[in-house]
Amino acid sequence: MTDRNYIKRYIRKIVGFFPGGSWLIAWFDPLHLARYLLYQFISERAHYARGKMLDVGCGSKPYRALFENVNLYVGLDIPSVVSADVYADGQFLPFCDESFDTVLCNQVLEHVPEPAQLMREVARVLRPEGVLILTTPQTWGLHLEPYDFYRYTRYGLGYLADQAGLAVIEITPTCGLLATLAQRLADTLAHTYTHFHKPEYLAVRVIAAPLLLCSYLLDRIVGPRGDTLDNVLIARKQV
Repeated sequence: MTDRNYIKRYIRKIVGFFPGGSWLIAWFDPLHLARYLLYQFISERAHYARGKMLDVGCGSKPYRALFENVNLYVGLDIPSVVSADVYADGQFLPFCDESFDTVLCNQVLEHVPEPAQLMREVARVLRPEGVLILTTPQTWGLHLEPYDFYRYTRYGLGYLADQAGLAVIEITPTCGLLATLAQRLADTLAHTYTHFHKPEYLAVRVIAAPLLLCSYLLDRIVGPRGDTLDNVLIARKQV
């Protein structure tokens, strides 16, 4: 049995008998808060998506089921991602002009050497009035090295969108300082210092769960003040 499976079974024994046990178990993942917030924010903005949709950097397509008004979903990623429908570099999209009604780009822009080029390509393949749904980190540690180049404020995202001919509908932080600090502490401890060894990693998960959950609840009360983990951009192609 792997260390991770052992940890999951042990945690289920502890919290499985509580009401809403599966929901509680999810918080024992040191990355859960960031993932939960992204899913929540994309879900709340899924109504912008329609028609033919391109997912740039689709990964395992975790958000596909959210888009009820999309009738064709095309996932694009690098060749190592088996679930992609098309393999290509997001900076050079292999599609004709005005091919899509919606583009989703989730946690990809920070890994692109020339982000302005990607934004221009997104604008090119969007139809008039088409919408871009994009998320990217403002505060996060290095990951997928050495292909980790940038972090983005709302002002940087607004500038990139404007230069590409996309009108910003909203740029929204996913959380505030409390959630940001808790999530960064949890994932740093888990992925920098424990290296997934069973006793240390289990200890981090047990400590991180109440920290992440409490910070999320407090963040909901006080609002997204201060720094944020990620920003969500919604922009429309100008006619």
